[in-house]
Amino acid sequence: MKHLHPRRPFLPHRRSIIAGLGGLAALGPIHLAKAAGNPKVVIIGAGVAGLSASKTLSAAGVEHVVIEAADRIGGRAYTQSTTFGTPCDVGAHWLHNGESNPLVSFAKRQGIEVYEAGEVEGLFAGGEWLEGEDEEEIWEEVEDAESAINRALERDRDVSLRSVIDSDTSPLAAFLVGAYEHAASIGSLSTLDWDRQEEGTDMFHDGALGALVAAWGAGVPVQFNTAATRVDWSGNGVRVQTNDGTIEAEAVIVTVPTSVLAKGAIRFGPKLPQDTERAISDLPLGSYNHIVLQIEGNPFEVEEDTMLCYAGNGGTAGLLVNAGGSGLTYFDVAGDFGAGLTRQGEGAMVEFARAAVKDMLGAEGLASLTKAKAFPWETNALAGGAYTAAKPGRARAREALKDPVDDRLFFAGEATSLSKPATLDGAITEGARTARVVADEVT
Repeated sequence: MKHLHPRRPFLPHRRSIIAGLGGLAALGPIHLAKAAGNPKVVIIGAGVAGLSASKTLSAAGVEHVVIEAADRIGGRAYTQSTTFGTPCDVGAHWLHNGESNPLVSFAKRQGIEVYEAGEVEGLFAGGEWLEGEDEEEIWEEVEDAESAINRALERDRDVSLRSVIDSDTSPLAAFLVGAYEHAASIGSLSTLDWDRQEEGTDMFHDGALGALVAAWGAGVPVQFNTAATRVDWSGNGVRVQTNDGTIEAEAVIVTVPTSVLAKGAIRFGPKLPQDTERAISDLPLGSYNHIVLQIEGNPFEVEEDTMLCYAGNGGTAGLLVNAGGSGLTYFDVAGDFGAGLTRQGEGAMVEFARAAVKDMLGAEGLASLTKAKAFPWETNALAGGAYTAAKPGRARAREALKDPVDDRLFFAGEATSLSKPATLDGAITEGARTARVVADEVT
C-alpha cells in the first residue's frame, strides 16, 4: 500500500509552441522528409521517452529517425535562463525514483552532486503558520485520507478519491493527498492510479533538471521543427506525414502527450482501435504549473530547497523555496484550482502568488519579491498540461495504451508506465521498453 510523502512535479511543465502542429489539411503531394537513409522506425517526439527509445534502437542497430515539432529536445523538461538571468526549470525539477532513475546515474557520471529531497516542512492556512495541534491536525487528515484510500484498494475499487475520504477533509489536506503529487484533484483522480507510483527516493541535483536532460539526450540525432500530422497504417508498414514531407517506415513509436493526441493534432488512418482511443481520452494531462518567484534574501527564514504548503485566498499551492540556492522559489498551483487559475491567464496566476506571499510574509516580505512569471503548460500546444492522471474507473487505461496496434503503432511515455507514471524515470523506462519490442518486430 502507498504512503504519501508530498512532492512534485514531473511537470510537470515545458515547451514552445510550433506553428503547424494542428495543421489537419488533407494530404497534398507527397515528398520524402529529410530522413537519412530508409529508416525502419519513426519516433515522434523528442521528450525523454523518445530520446530513450532512440538510444535503445541505436544500441540494437535499428535504423530510425526522430522527429520533433519543437526546436529543442526534452519535452516537458526544459530550462531557460532569460527571464531571471539564472537557470529556471520551466517544467520538471524533481528526480523521482532516485534508485532507478537513469538521469541520477548520468549526473553522477558527470560529477554532478545529487542529493535527497526533503518533505513538506511548513503549513500555512487561515492566515497563519500552523503549529502544534493545528499542524498535527492536517497531517492526521492526510493519514486518514490515505487509510480510506488504502481500504478501497484492498477491495480493488477504482473510484475517485473524493468518494472514499471524509467529505470534510480540509482543502490543504486534500491538496497534499491529491493535486500536489498527481496534478489532479481528489474528485478527478482514480484510487488505483493514485497507488501506481513506486515509493522511490526523490532527489535534486546541483543544477537545473531541464539542462541535465538536454545533456543526457545531446547525442540523439533529431529532426527539429518537424511536426507529424498524420500516420497512415492502411497498407504495409507506416507512412508518417509531416510538415516537411512523408517518411515511410515499418513501425512508428508515438511519444507525444495524450492531451495532444486527444485533440487530434496527429490523425491516424484508419482510425485507432476503440480501446486505444478510449485509453487516450481516459489519461488526460492534469494541471500543475510553476509560478516562479525571484526573492531577495531569506524572508521565509528557511534553508534552500525547503518545501512549504499554502492555503488561502480561495486556493492552495506548494512552494519549493530557494531551489538549489538559485534565489528562485517554485510556487506551484495544481488540480482544479490551478487549472481554473491558469484559464484566467498568467496575470491572475502571478497575482495569486503575490497575494499568497503577502499573506505569509506581510508587506515587508512581499517587497523582497523582485520578479515573478507564470509558466502555464495547458496553453502550450505541444503539451496540453502537466502529466497524466487516470480518470476514476479508468486506471487500466495505461495497460490499454501500452498494447501495440497491429504490431506497427506503438505508444510510449509516462502515460504507459504502470509503476512510475508522471515521472521522467517512468517515461525513460517506457521509451526503452517499447523500443526493445519494436526492435524485435523489425529485425
